[in-house]
Amino acid sequence: MAAKVVLDLNNPVFLDEFFSLDKGELVRVVKALKKIRSMDWDTFTKHRGSRWEEIGHVEAPNGKPAHSFRLSQKYRALAYRDGDFLRVLSLHLDHDSAYEG
Repeated sequence: MAAKVVLDLNNPVFLDEFFSLDKGELVRVVKALKKIRSMDWDTFTKHRGSRWEEIGHVEAPNGKPAHSFRLSQKYRALAYRDGDFLRVLSLHLDHDSAYEG
């Protein structure tokens, strides 16, 4: 059985941005996070809607490249895989800011 994605949303940068979302966007982001949590890693990383993309110039705390993925039409998140955990680092309103280092 494939490992499910386990969310780690405890990064203070992510939480500050998450708690400042307006109600409509918060609902969309939570819905996406619930969907991700129901997926296994292979499904999540290959799912067309996730748009899981390596950002080679941004290093995650584990020394590997960070990744960007889509949470809504407006928002992307920066994260990295750590075993079964998807450790979310930050939330980005515009697509380009998710790729800055």
